[in-house]
Amino acid sequence: MAAAGQRPTLNIAVQDLRTILEPVDSSSNANVSWRVQYSIYDQILRTDYNDNYRLHFALAKSLKQLDAKTYEIGLRDNVKFHDGSTMTADDVVFSLGVERLRGEKAPGAAVFGNFLASLADVQKIDDRTVRLVTQTEDPVFTDRLGAWGTQIISAKAWKAATNYNAWAARPIGTGPYKIGEVRTGDEITLIAHDDYWGGQPPFASIRFKRLPEIAARIAGLKAGDYDIVTDITPDHISEIDGVSGLSVTGGETMWFRFLTFAPLRTPALKDANLRRALASAIDRDALAEGLWNGRAKALNGWQLPIFGEINDPERKGVSYDPALVKELLAKSSYRGEEIPYPTVGTYYPMQLPDNQALVEMWKAAGINVKLIMCENWDQVGNIGGINDMSGGGLYADPVSMLWQIIGPTNDLQASGGWTNAEFNALGNQLETTLDLAKRKAAFKRMQDIVEIEDPCVTPLHSMPFIYGQKKDISWKPNPLPQMWLGPKLPPEPVA
Repeated sequence: MAAAGQRPTLNIAVQDLRTILEPVDSSSNANVSWRVQYSIYDQILRTDYNDNYRLHFALAKSLKQLDAKTYEIGLRDNVKFHDGSTMTADDVVFSLGVERLRGEKAPGAAVFGNFLASLADVQKIDDRTVRLVTQTEDPVFTDRLGAWGTQIISAKAWKAATNYNAWAARPIGTGPYKIGEVRTGDEITLIAHDDYWGGQPPFASIRFKRLPEIAARIAGLKAGDYDIVTDITPDHISEIDGVSGLSVTGGETMWFRFLTFAPLRTPALKDANLRRALASAIDRDALAEGLWNGRAKALNGWQLPIFGEINDPERKGVSYDPALVKELLAKSSYRGEEIPYPTVGTYYPMQLPDNQALVEMWKAAGINVKLIMCENWDQVGNIGGINDMSGGGLYADPVSMLWQIIGPTNDLQASGGWTNAEFNALGNQLETTLDLAKRKAAFKRMQDIVEIEDPCVTPLHSMPFIYGQKKDISWKPNPLPQMWLGPKLPPEPVA
């Protein structure tokens, strides 16, 4: 086909799909949404996750910081939306404006709070220039522009839609693929956007097919029905590895699994000694080695090498310590009350085996945790107790990790499960001061609070993204859930 000048189509079988395709909608803030939407939209800047998180220009062609809180952005020329119209500063102002993103009742309010909370104003200078103004100094503002939430959409198409739901099902962006057919909950087809500013998309179309059962995904790959299948677990790798024409790719990531504790909604968890005991009773190495055959990395804390100077490689975090667990339980008020642990069990790869192993570890330590199987995440959220989550470093700073996953705008605090005034004050300092020493001190103290004094979250292990694919597919996964399926973009690093 390539020799004849015809581009191939691509068929991808996935574990789950979300068919609300507006990227700032709260329902789109999920692994299974990001991997589809990453090729539909462009952001102001682009983070190359396979090149040590290097920041590049995307829809912006220049960026100049005018003062402590003002950034001037020159926009790339002749960027075409999926409907053929040309992107201008008006689209950027609207995309990052009050109606869509920054307003209290905007559909993007939750995404704004998580990813872009420092943005105060967006001003048009001329058709190719905008200014972004922050509320305070922000040491990671340019990183935010290449993480999530700055996807630019067509203001004209938004306003022409009959209502928000109609828009959210078929938004108009500038990415290498536009939305084709959508079958709710089952299938999404993307079509090549041949006017893409970054070059011709390599595939004529991409079909994402929802197949929750891993056996069905693998069978489809072997039968030639699919070119890539997602969410392969270690116990199934041998079914693909070694098969003629197929290969296994992916692995170590900057994404991780963690647990949250909701003491304000769960009487049995009110004692901080008990919560610390729950974290210290987890043998993370056993999870990473036993369940993931060494493909996952045990995580004891919130430090990552990509954090650079703010990283503290000497910090040990929370370790498996049966003696400490015994001591903490003796000091606590815990007397064997049942602690709920709701889970859907099938959303993350190896989720249920993780759930079951953790319950057994806690049982061995004398802690009575009951696993509750739920049909969906709404049911999980209504129960409280111990919750299964995932998150990761969308940019190379701890603001994108610990602060983002349990700050005031995220689920644990927003649902009333836990709060800590000192932690929140330190998080605000972490994202509003440029002083490295103060940032390091704030981050250290934040970790002390959630690991020792008022535990509400504990990491488990990295979450490998493992794919099965045909060997002749030229595609390289990155260490996050996003799947970039567009053309190879030239390097344009932001100084």
